[in-house]
Amino acid sequence: MDQPLLPTSSPPPLPADGSSSFLLRLLLLLAVAAFSLWGNHEASKGIQITVLSAAASSSSSSPHARRFDLLFVVNGRAARLVDSAADSVQRALYPDASFPRKLVERVTLALAPPVAADDGTVAVGRGRREGEFVVEVKPRVMEAADVREAVGRALRRGVARVWLWDGRGRAPTRVLAALEDYLATSSRDALRGVRASQSRNDSAGTGAAEEDSMCVARLNRAMKEEWNDRMLIEACA
Repeated sequence: MDQPLLPTSSPPPLPADGSSSFLLRLLLLLAVAAFSLWGNHEASKGIQITVLSAAASSSSSSPHARRFDLLFVVNGRAARLVDSAADSVQRALYPDASFPRKLVERVTLALAPPVAADDGTVAVGRGRREGEFVVEVKPRVMEAADVREAVGRALRRGVARVWLWDGRGRAPTRVLAALEDYLATSSRDALRGVRASQSRNDSAGTGAAEEDSMCVARLNRAMKEEWNDRMLIEACA
């Protein structure tokens, strides 16, 4: 008897889970796309950090310049300190979307020239374009016994100054200095002079620390506009 050329049985049915497999692949694709968008958003919040060699930017390679380069430039330590300080300061000043962020796109770090005024430990100036800032560590900081801690503290103060609003140039120097101290050290004592007119309960513990943090964030938000004396009372009430 001749065999049929084609099979008489019907083809096997498609797997019952075909649609669920497709949905799984689709969900995986959407998750990857969402993760990529989130990563791009996070990356966009970063800043460009440039650290200048002290020896290369000065006419003579001073001991301060060589020490700065050796301890902070060639090993990338200075860039990491600026990045860490920037993250800490931004979290303190901008706890949620209701706190407008100051435009900061690039921070350039350098050791100030020997002829720079010797007052303070750090100087902050604006760069050539909007959103660019220059942070200069004073040479005297390199003479500290614990130079790593001294430079770290100076950088935290400088980075704090970069992100602080200043009441369009009219905020009192003592207020800005106290805010810099607080952001650089997280010490409640730094705000003592600023909040002298406010009643404090130093035994409040964590609650008082959170109150200090919100006081600083609210005051900085208010200083985006032109300074007035009511800002301090309203922000820290």
